[in-house]
Amino acid sequence: MYIVFIDESGQPGGWNKEEKCLTKNSSKFFTLSGFMINADEILNIETKFRDIKIKYGLKESCEVKWSCSYSKLGLNFEQYRNMKQDIIEMIAQYKNSVIGIIMDKESCYKNRKDIRNHNDLYAFALNILMERVCMEITDREGKDAMTPALMFTDSRKNDNNNRLDKELQISYFRARSLGTHYIKFPNFCESLVFIDSNYSCGIQCADFCAGAIHKKIEMEDDELYNFLFPAIRKNKLGNIFGYGIKIYK
Repeated sequence: MYIVFIDESGQPGGWNKEEKCLTKNSSKFFTLSGFMINADEILNIETKFRDIKIKYGLKESCEVKWSCSYSKLGLNFEQYRNMKQDIIEMIAQYKNSVIGIIMDKESCYKNRKDIRNHNDLYAFALNILMERVCMEITDREGKDAMTPALMFTDSRKNDNNNRLDKELQISYFRARSLGTHYIKFPNFCESLVFIDSNYSCGIQCADFCAGAIHKKIEMEDDELYNFLFPAIRKNKLGNIFGYGIKIYK
């Protein structure tokens, strides 16, 4: 069985319908990332993640996020940067485990009639990510493999975002039943699972994957992305674009 943890970076929204442009201070791209592991590895990852926290004097229960203030964690900038690298290098031990879906928001909102708001954009990115997860399972297990995959994402904590959770669940059901033009989705379990990221090192790992990929695309800063690179899904020739990284315009 495979476990897929997902998280995002950037905002799916920020589109001015009247002016047909991104709103001020909105990210140009929205990134949805998945961290896919064999279920047998989850305890090992939890142990490795815990050991990194202990190395930097953090409590085991402390949630570590890509965008968290280093001063809030009681670290200086160098310690925080080194901790980020340690986490990403730990993730990089798992080959072909990371998928990043990058949505060019302006192009998507302008050119796709089925993307009308941030919920639609997120759901579309989720569909593309699920497609690549199933392709990776096929690569690993064979064309007719029915190895199950269970997908976890961060739960929302207010009413507005709870509505997004419900819409994502509906999008997940629809994607699971329809698949895409290229592949069906027979591997996914019946429901998208929402969990508080504070209690999931897997979702925290997915957050770091999304952060590193988004920073490369949005800010052209690939320092930490380069450490993540070994984990990004590739084809047999080592190509990642279209396989582990999909930029949708």
